[in-house]
Amino acid sequence: MIMRRFINIFAAFAVIVCAAACSKESTQTQKYLAPELIGEWHLTEAVAEGIVISSEIDVYLAISPDFGFELYQKSGSQSVRYDKFTGTCECKDGLLCGTYSNGEAWASRYSFTLTKDGLVLKSFNRLEEQKYVKAEIPAQVKEEANVITRSAAASLAPIL
Repeated sequence: MIMRRFINIFAAFAVIVCAAACSKESTQTQKYLAPELIGEWHLTEAVAEGIVISSEIDVYLAISPDFGFELYQKSGSQSVRYDKFTGTCECKDGLLCGTYSNGEAWASRYSFTLTKDGLVLKSFNRLEEQKYVKAEIPAQVKEEANVITRSAAASLAPIL
């Protein structure tokens, strides 16, 4: 009788522990994206380790409510078309982070601030700041972009 009561108590305890673990796991896997980040952005200024790099590149960034992003980047004066990178992004611990479609993580996680002029991203692990303004991505940029595949992505360095 005592053994049966012990087994019932142990079984009830195991059910409670499993239920708590499952509910905790489901809340940890829920993604979040700050609503103010959603939209299309155009890079106006980028500074890396004190050096202005925005004169070398032109970047458009689109962040969608379904956690997807598209990054259009034209680097150097010889480039005639934009390279298009895609992937997913989300906010974790107050920072914006993302993963490219090829599985590579962004170079950094970014704190983000909405200002009267636009959006400021500051890298978490590098001395870098990027300033964006809300701007629709031109249709020509989207239509003529080089879609970066998994194999080509290794040789290119996107800004994020």
